[in-house]
Amino acid sequence: MKRMALFCSFLAFFFCYLEWGNQQSAFLYEAAFAVFSKQENAQSNFSHPLILLPFIGELILLYLVFQKKPGKRWAYIGLAFPGILVLFILWVGILSRNLLIIGSTLPFLAAAGWVIQTYRRGEQP
Repeated sequence: MKRMALFCSFLAFFFCYLEWGNQQSAFLYEAAFAVFSKQENAQSNFSHPLILLPFIGELILLYLVFQKKPGKRWAYIGLAFPGILVLFILWVGILSRNLLIIGSTLPFLAAAGWVIQTYRRGEQP
């Protein structure tokens, strides 16, 4: 059950929605594709903490999905790094009163809550 919850939180992260400027918007999977597909200045793409930390967190979550017994500490670290960005997106959605942005963060927050709940209950992987 832990691995399923970790995988759901991994996937839910990519469906957070962003809007900015004049009619510009993207889901995080689209933004991630744009960052990874740029060959010029590839090193500078990862120098920003709002890109680097969620990327590291997602790698940790993906690694834990394939572990026989995913560790609690690493699961919390893996949730915290992308969670920072998701909470920032939620804050922006609340400030702009955009229900689409607010709603897009809820699946990740629910999946993160599920992960925390499974670890606190001590359920098997």
